[in-house]
Amino acid sequence: MKYLILFLIFASLLDAQIYRKSSQVVVDTQNLLMWVDDRSVIEVLKTHKEAIPYCEELVFAGFSDWRIPKIEEFKTIVDKKNFKNYIKKAFRYNVPDGYWAEKSHWRTLWFNADYMHFVSGTAYYDGRHKNKYVRCVRKI
Repeated sequence: MKYLILFLIFASLLDAQIYRKSSQVVVDTQNLLMWVDDRSVIEVLKTHKEAIPYCEELVFAGFSDWRIPKIEEFKTIVDKKNFKNYIKKAFRYNVPDGYWAEKSHWRTLWFNADYMHFVSGTAYYDGRHKNKYVRCVRKI
C-alpha cells in the first residue's frame, strides 16, 4: 500500500510539468512552451497559409511572440489515456479535429502541411487550402 501511494504521488508530479497558468494559457515547463488555450482554439478555422501569419501577428496574454507549433511540439501535449480528446488534461479547450502545424512538404510541392489530429492523437498531413483549427505556441 505504501508503494502504491508513493507511485501515485510520483505520477502526479510528472504530469505537473504541464499546467494551466491562467484562464488563457497552459505552460509546459519541461519543453519550455506556453500554449494558447481559450475559446479561439475551438472557434478559429484557417487555411495553413492563413494560420502562420495569424499566430505570428497574435498579441495574447501580454505576449507578441506567438507562432504556429511544430508537429513535434504538438506530440508533447498528446495524452492517449485521455480518450475524450487525446490532449493533456490541463487544456480546457480542444475539438476532436485537426490543428495546423508548421511544416509544409516539399515532396508535394508544398501543397500539403502537417497537422495534429486530436481524434486519435496522431500526426497527419493534408492540403494546405483546407480549413483546420489553430493553436498558437511560444517559447518561455
